[in-house]
Amino acid sequence: MDDDAANEPAETITPAEADETITPGELDELIADGTPTRVVVLRQPGSGFAVASVTLAVCGIGFGLVPILFPVAAVFGVLALVYGIIGRRKGRDGRGLATAGLVLGVLSVAVAVVGGVLVLRAVDWAQAEFDDLDAEIDKLIDEVEVEVEEKASEIESDIRAEIESIVDDIVADVEAGIEDQIGGITDDVKVEVEAQVATITDDLKAEIQLRFDELRVEIEDVKRGIEALG
Repeated sequence: MDDDAANEPAETITPAEADETITPGELDELIADGTPTRVVVLRQPGSGFAVASVTLAVCGIGFGLVPILFPVAAVFGVLALVYGIIGRRKGRDGRGLATAGLVLGVLSVAVAVVGGVLVLRAVDWAQAEFDDLDAEIDKLIDEVEVEVEEKASEIESDIRAEIESIVDDIVADVEAGIEDQIGGITDDVKVEVEAQVATITDDLKAEIQLRFDELRVEIEDVKRGIEALG
């Protein structure tokens, strides 16, 4: 009867159905003894790491397609490589999947590197464009300031020449009128009238000069406004 028991096929159950857990070493001893009545199928670890490796690698490649997310792609790629290596070392189960995770992990890291290079080049290009724009703005401000200075000088010269012409005309008209009116007046009276005319002329010049100074202040305010815009 013992021979019949020994020739009976071994019962195969999963660890969840076993009454007790045995180690791989104990299983080897039972097999060497030749009298196991049941065999516990032990799944070798490694498939979980392999699946994680492939999943992380695929996610890393997906993030890497968006250049700005290249750091995330790099991290996922490195984790995929680590999990792929662990999956290959843990056992035969899932070794092929772990190898695929390694390959995809390398691809994820490569995509991350390409994305990083693209981002750096884009930043350099944007910085160069910003510098060029800043230089153009400075150049435009300088041109506007020069043009304002030239226009202000022209306006100042025109106003001064116009004021002097008006004053000269007024003085000439007043003197001519006075000479016509006091043709028969004595020299003393003439001197007094000329003094009054000179006083009036000085007052008129002072008023015109005051207006001219106010106009210069307005021009300076306009120039400062343009500089503030720059």
